[in-house]
Amino acid sequence: MSSASTSTAYGRPCSRTTERAVILRRQRPVAFQRVGDRTLIRLEEEERLMLVDLAGQFRSVVADDHDPGLRRLYPTAYPNNPEWDADYASLVHDDLVRLRLEAADTVEATAGSPSLADDELADWMQVLNGLRLLLGTRLDISEEDQFDPEADDAPARALLAWLGFLLEEAVAAAGEPDGTNA
Repeated sequence: MSSASTSTAYGRPCSRTTERAVILRRQRPVAFQRVGDRTLIRLEEEERLMLVDLAGQFRSVVADDHDPGLRRLYPTAYPNNPEWDADYASLVHDDLVRLRLEAADTVEATAGSPSLADDELADWMQVLNGLRLLLGTRLDISEEDQFDPEADDAPARALLAWLGFLLEEAVAAAGEPDGTNA
Protein backbone atom coordinates (compact mmCIF):
# COMPACT_ATOMS: atom_id res chain seq x y z
CA MET A 1 0.00 0.00 0.00
CA SER A 2 1.38 3.42 -0.86
CA SER A 3 1.80 6.10 1.75
CA ALA A 4 -0.73 8.22 -0.12
CA SER A 5 -3.63 5.86 0.52
CA THR A 6 -5.35 4.85 3.71
CA SER A 7 -6.64 1.39 4.42
CA THR A 8 -10.41 1.34 4.20
CA ALA A 9 -10.62 -1.81 6.36
CA TYR A 10 -13.97 -2.66 4.77
CA GLY A 11 -13.28 -2.72 1.09
CA ARG A 12 -11.95 -0.89 -1.87
CA PRO A 13 -10.12 2.45 -1.78
CA CYS A 14 -12.05 5.69 -1.34
CA SER A 15 -11.86 6.57 -5.04
CA ARG A 16 -14.65 4.04 -5.57
CA THR A 17 -16.85 6.01 -3.17
CA THR A 18 -16.23 9.14 -5.22
CA GLU A 19 -17.21 7.31 -8.42
CA ARG A 20 -20.41 6.13 -6.77
CA ALA A 21 -21.28 9.66 -5.63
CA VAL A 22 -20.83 10.94 -9.18
CA ILE A 23 -23.12 8.19 -10.52
CA LEU A 24 -25.77 8.95 -7.89
CA ARG A 25 -25.56 12.68 -8.65
CA ARG A 26 -26.13 11.97 -12.34
CA GLN A 27 -29.17 9.80 -11.58
CA ARG A 28 -30.83 12.44 -9.39
CA PRO A 29 -33.43 14.31 -11.44
CA VAL A 30 -32.77 18.02 -11.81
CA ALA A 31 -35.38 20.50 -10.64
CA PHE A 32 -34.64 22.96 -13.45
CA GLN A 33 -33.24 22.15 -16.87
CA ARG A 34 -32.17 24.61 -19.53
CA VAL A 35 -33.58 23.84 -22.99
CA GLY A 36 -32.95 26.45 -25.65
CA ASP A 37 -33.97 29.86 -24.35
CA ARG A 38 -36.26 28.46 -21.61
CA THR A 39 -35.78 26.59 -18.35
CA LEU A 40 -37.97 23.55 -17.72
CA ILE A 41 -39.49 23.22 -14.24
CA ARG A 42 -39.27 19.60 -13.10
CA LEU A 43 -41.18 19.72 -9.84
CA GLU A 44 -44.03 17.62 -8.53
CA GLU A 45 -47.45 19.24 -8.16
CA GLU A 46 -47.14 19.27 -4.35
CA GLU A 47 -43.79 21.05 -4.60
CA ARG A 48 -45.24 23.65 -6.93
CA LEU A 49 -48.16 24.26 -4.55
CA MET A 50 -45.77 24.58 -1.63
CA LEU A 51 -43.74 27.18 -3.54
CA VAL A 52 -46.90 29.17 -4.28
CA ASP A 53 -47.71 29.15 -0.56
CA LEU A 54 -44.13 30.09 0.36
CA ALA A 55 -44.10 32.92 -2.20
CA GLY A 56 -47.26 34.29 -0.60
CA GLN A 57 -45.66 34.11 2.84
CA PHE A 58 -42.54 35.78 1.45
CA ARG A 59 -44.69 38.59 0.06
CA SER A 60 -46.41 39.10 3.42
CA VAL A 61 -43.12 39.36 5.31
CA VAL A 62 -41.50 41.66 2.74
CA ALA A 63 -44.57 43.91 2.59
CA ASP A 64 -44.76 44.14 6.41
CA ASP A 65 -41.24 45.61 6.56
CA HIS A 66 -41.08 45.25 10.37
CA ASP A 67 -40.14 41.57 10.59
CA PRO A 68 -36.74 41.16 12.31
CA GLY A 69 -35.91 38.37 9.85
CA LEU A 70 -35.65 40.98 7.11
CA ARG A 71 -32.25 42.14 8.36
CA ARG A 72 -30.60 39.55 6.08
CA LEU A 73 -32.53 40.84 3.06
CA TYR A 74 -31.52 44.44 3.73
CA PRO A 75 -28.06 44.32 5.30
CA THR A 76 -26.29 47.43 6.50
CA ALA A 77 -24.41 49.02 3.61
CA TYR A 78 -22.26 51.33 5.72
CA PRO A 79 -21.79 49.77 9.16
CA ASN A 80 -19.35 52.46 10.30
CA ASN A 81 -21.47 55.40 9.18
CA PRO A 82 -25.14 55.31 10.23
CA GLU A 83 -25.89 58.54 8.36
CA TRP A 84 -24.60 57.17 5.05
CA ASP A 85 -26.41 53.92 5.69
CA ALA A 86 -29.70 55.74 6.27
CA ASP A 87 -29.18 57.77 3.08
CA TYR A 88 -28.43 54.62 1.10
CA ALA A 89 -31.47 52.83 2.52
CA SER A 90 -33.70 55.79 1.64
CA LEU A 91 -32.49 55.57 -1.96
CA VAL A 92 -32.82 51.81 -2.58
CA HIS A 93 -35.12 50.25 0.02
CA ASP A 94 -38.45 50.92 -1.71
CA ASP A 95 -37.12 49.62 -5.03
CA LEU A 96 -35.80 46.45 -3.37
CA VAL A 97 -39.17 45.85 -1.71
CA ARG A 98 -40.99 46.39 -5.02
CA LEU A 99 -38.67 44.01 -6.88
CA ARG A 100 -39.09 41.31 -4.23
CA LEU A 101 -42.87 41.66 -4.30
CA GLU A 102 -42.85 41.41 -8.10
CA ALA A 103 -40.63 38.32 -7.88
CA ALA A 104 -43.10 36.68 -5.49
CA ASP A 105 -45.89 37.48 -7.96
CA THR A 106 -43.88 35.82 -10.73
CA VAL A 107 -43.33 32.63 -8.71
CA GLU A 108 -47.04 32.41 -7.94
CA ALA A 109 -48.02 33.10 -11.55
CA THR A 110 -45.54 30.66 -13.12
CA ALA A 111 -45.46 27.80 -10.59
CA GLY A 112 -47.81 25.77 -12.78
CA SER A 113 -45.94 26.55 -15.99
CA PRO A 114 -43.86 23.91 -17.73
CA SER A 115 -40.97 26.34 -18.26
CA LEU A 116 -39.60 29.76 -17.38
CA ALA A 117 -38.12 32.62 -19.37
CA ASP A 118 -34.80 34.02 -18.13
CA ASP A 119 -36.39 36.94 -16.27
CA GLU A 120 -38.85 34.56 -14.58
CA LEU A 121 -36.02 32.24 -13.53
CA ALA A 122 -34.20 35.25 -12.04
CA ASP A 123 -37.32 36.06 -10.02
CA TRP A 124 -37.53 32.45 -8.82
CA MET A 125 -33.89 32.61 -7.70
CA GLN A 126 -34.55 35.87 -5.85
CA VAL A 127 -37.53 34.39 -3.98
CA LEU A 128 -35.76 31.09 -3.21
CA ASN A 129 -32.75 32.96 -1.84
CA GLY A 130 -34.95 35.38 0.11
CA LEU A 131 -36.87 32.51 1.66
CA ARG A 132 -33.61 30.82 2.65
CA LEU A 133 -32.31 34.00 4.25
CA LEU A 134 -35.54 34.60 6.16
CA LEU A 135 -35.85 31.02 7.37
CA GLY A 136 -32.17 30.76 8.24
CA THR A 137 -32.41 33.97 10.26
CA ARG A 138 -35.51 32.80 12.11
CA LEU A 139 -33.85 29.48 12.90
CA ASP A 140 -30.63 31.27 13.89
CA ILE A 141 -28.66 28.87 11.69
CA SER A 142 -24.88 28.97 11.81
CA GLU A 143 -22.27 27.16 9.73
CA GLU A 144 -21.45 24.91 12.69
CA ASP A 145 -25.02 23.67 13.18
CA GLN A 146 -25.64 19.99 12.55
CA PHE A 147 -28.99 18.67 11.36
CA ASP A 148 -30.84 16.71 14.03
CA PRO A 149 -33.87 14.88 12.61
CA GLU A 150 -35.32 14.59 16.13
CA ALA A 151 -35.15 18.33 16.88
CA ASP A 152 -38.32 20.40 17.10
CA ASP A 153 -37.16 22.57 14.21
CA ALA A 154 -36.23 19.60 11.95
CA PRO A 155 -39.10 20.24 9.49
CA ALA A 156 -38.09 23.89 9.09
CA ARG A 157 -34.44 22.89 8.62
CA ALA A 158 -35.47 20.30 6.03
CA LEU A 159 -37.41 23.04 4.23
CA LEU A 160 -34.31 25.24 4.35
CA ALA A 161 -32.24 22.43 2.79
CA TRP A 162 -34.86 21.90 0.07
CA LEU A 163 -34.91 25.62 -0.76
CA GLY A 164 -31.12 25.50 -0.98
CA PHE A 165 -31.31 22.53 -3.34
CA LEU A 166 -33.82 24.35 -5.56
CA LEU A 167 -31.70 27.50 -5.60
CA GLU A 168 -28.60 25.50 -6.52
CA GLU A 169 -30.48 23.80 -9.35
CA ALA A 170 -31.89 27.11 -10.61
CA VAL A 171 -28.45 28.73 -10.61
CA ALA A 172 -27.02 25.72 -12.47
CA ALA A 173 -29.76 25.97 -15.09
CA ALA A 174 -29.22 29.72 -15.46
CA GLY A 175 -25.52 29.11 -16.05
CA GLU A 176 -26.05 26.52 -18.79
CA PRO A 177 -27.38 28.31 -21.87
CA ASP A 178 -27.15 25.21 -24.07
CA GLY A 179 -28.95 22.79 -21.76
CA THR A 180 -25.90 20.82 -20.62
CA ASN A 181 -26.71 20.71 -16.89
CA ALA A 182 -28.89 17.58 -17.15
